[in-house]
Amino acid sequence: MNKKKIDLLIPDAIKALEELREKDGSINKVYQGYLASFGPTVISSGIVKTVTFYIDESSSNKKRKDVTNIMFSLIGENPKEFVQNKENSTNYALKNKILEANIACKLAIRTFELKEE
Repeated sequence: MNKKKIDLLIPDAIKALEELREKDGSINKVYQGYLASFGPTVISSGIVKTVTFYIDESSSNKKRKDVTNIMFSLIGENPKEFVQNKENSTNYALKNKILEANIACKLAIRTFELKEE
C-alpha cells in the first residue's frame, strides 16, 4: 500500500462520505465499524469473499453496501463487476487499491461527528 495514494484519496473520501450524513450533520457510527472491519475480513477471508459479503443485497443491512460502494467509487470500480470477474481473486494491485480506499475512508470518517443509532 502506498501512503501517498492514500493521502490523495482522503479528500475524495470526505466528499463521498458526505452522502452518509444524517439531517443533523452526523454520520451513524455503524459505518465506522464496517470500515474498520473491512481490512481484517479481507485478510481472513479474501478480497472477493469480503466484497461479496459487503454488497449482499439479501442482507437487511444496507449500510454495509453503502460503505462498499463509496470505497469502490474512490477507485473507479464497480463492486458487482469486481465480484463477477474471476481474475480479481489474484489481482494484487486491485486488492491494494481497494484497501487504500478503505484506509482513506477510515481516516476521512474521523472528520465527522459520529452518533449511535
